[in-house]
Amino acid sequence: MSKNKDILVSGASTILHSIIIPVFALVFTIAYKPFGTYELLQIGQTSFSFNATICFCIIAISIILTRPWLYILGRYKKIVRPVYAIWCLGEVVIASLFVSLYIALMMHRAVPFFEVAGTSFAMLVGISIFPYAILWSGLELYAKNKESEEIPDDNSLIRFYDEYKKLRLVIAPEAVMFIKSEENYVQIHYIDAGRTKKFVLRSSMRALEETLAKRGLVRCHRSYFINPEYIKIIHRDSSGLIVAELKQDGFESIPISKKYHEEITRLL
Repeated sequence: MSKNKDILVSGASTILHSIIIPVFALVFTIAYKPFGTYELLQIGQTSFSFNATICFCIIAISIILTRPWLYILGRYKKIVRPVYAIWCLGEVVIASLFVSLYIALMMHRAVPFFEVAGTSFAMLVGISIFPYAILWSGLELYAKNKESEEIPDDNSLIRFYDEYKKLRLVIAPEAVMFIKSEENYVQIHYIDAGRTKKFVLRSSMRALEETLAKRGLVRCHRSYFINPEYIKIIHRDSSGLIVAELKQDGFESIPISKKYHEEITRLL
C-alpha cells in the first residue's frame, strides 16, 4: 500500500467535495430554482426550502459515504481521469436514488419511484456539474502549482510526464539505466540511493524520444532507450542477435538493432 499522491483522491479532496458540492447545490437551487427543482421539491405542506435542504443533506451524506472508498482505492491503484469521471457520475447516481426515495415517500408514492428517480438524476446532474468541474479544475491547478514549487528548476534533470501531461517523475539523466516500452506504458529503470528501481509511466517512446535524446540516452531498439554508461559489453547471443549486457546484475539483455549498433559502439 502506498500513500495517496493524487490530489483528486486525497483526504483533502474528500472533505472539499463533501462540503462544497451540497452547499453550492443548495444555495444555487434555492436562489435560482433551476431544472424544474421547484416543481419537484414543493411537496404538500412542506416548503420548497425545507425539502431542498433535506435533499442536499442527503447528497452530502452520499458523498461522505462514497469518497472514502475512492481514497482507499487510490492507495492501491492509480485512478486515471476517465475512471475518476465515472466515479463522480456514480456519486450523482447514488445521491439521486436516495433523494428520489425521500421525495417518493413525501409524495406518499403518488408518483412512481423510477419516474421520480429519472427527474432527480437529471436535476442533480445539471446542478452538480458546476461544483464538480470547479473542484476538479481547482485541485488540478493546485497540484500543478505545488509540484512547480517543490521541484527545482534544473534543466539538467529529466521530467517524465504521463499522457495527461501530469508530472510523474523527476530524475537525473545519469541515474537512468534504460527505458523499455510495453504497450501503452514505459518502464523507467534507474538507480536511487544505490538501489535499482523501476517506475511505470503511461506514455510512449515517441512522446519521450526528444527529451531523452537531449539528456544523453540513446535509442538502441524500437522498444528501448539505454544509457551507454551502464553498458558492460555488447555481443551476439545464441540466436545471433546483438544485445547489450548491463554492469548491474539481475537485468535482461538489452536488444540492439543493427541500425543503432554503430552509434552505440561509438559511444562506449
